[in-house]
Amino acid sequence: EAGEAARADFLRHWQAEFPGEPAPRMELGSVRAMERELERCRRHLRRLQRALAEERFKVGYLEAALARTPAP
Repeated sequence: EAGEAARADFLRHWQAEFPGEPAPRMELGSVRAMERELERCRRHLRRLQRALAEERFKVGYLEAALARTPAP
């Protein structure tokens, strides 16, 4: 079945990239299912990129503020 072949291919690639880490469960049984997974992953990636940008900003701000603050 195409879905099983796609799942096996995904697992092989996942393990090559992230050895020892369990692969996430994804629906890969049809083109439509893969398109839905892709959109879900893209939304998640946008949220994570936003969170990363926010944390980087806070770190930069705090480092600069501490550099301007005289030591006690």
